[in-house]
Amino acid sequence: MKIERHPDAAVFHFEPGEREILVSSLLELRKHYQTDLSQMSEAMQSHWRGVLTRGEGFEEDEEIPGGAEELEAERLSWRPERVELLNRWLAPESPLQHAVQPSLRLSQGEVDEFLAMLNDRRITLAVAQGITDEQMEWNPLTVKARDLQRALWEIHFLAYLQEGCVSAFLEE
Repeated sequence: MKIERHPDAAVFHFEPGEREILVSSLLELRKHYQTDLSQMSEAMQSHWRGVLTRGEGFEEDEEIPGGAEELEAERLSWRPERVELLNRWLAPESPLQHAVQPSLRLSQGEVDEFLAMLNDRRITLAVAQGITDEQMEWNPLTVKARDLQRALWEIHFLAYLQEGCVSAFLEE
C-alpha cells in the first residue's frame, strides 16, 4: 500500500493482492453493519452495546449512569453511515474495483472512518471467531485450525493497513 497525501484528501494505492483482501473484508463488514443487532450472537451484541466503567480506583465494574445507553446509541448510529461509505467505496465504478491499479480516495474525515472501520472488522472478526487479545498476536503460520488461521491472517493484514496509514500521517 502506498499513500499519496493531498491537502484535502489521501489516495491509497493497493497492490492487486491487497485489494482482494481489503475488498473481501469490506464486503463482510458491510454485511455485518447491515445485520440487525437482534440477529447477532450474544457476544457480538455485547460488543456493540459496550460497557462503560470508571476504571481503576472505583468499585469493581461500577458503570457510569446513563453511559452505557449513550455508548450503545453512538455505536449503533455509526453503522448506517458506514454502510453508505462502504457502498460508495465498493461500487462497481469505484477505483478500488480496478483490478490493475486499485486505489481509494478519501477525504480527511473519511480517513478516520476508514481506520475505525478496519478496526471494527478486526474486532468483529475476533468476536465472531472467539479470538482473544492474546491470540490476535499469534503467528498464523503456527496455527493449524484453518478458520482460526484465516481469521488471524485477515486481522494481521488489517492491522498492517492501519499501521501503514497512521505512519504515513505521522510523517508530516
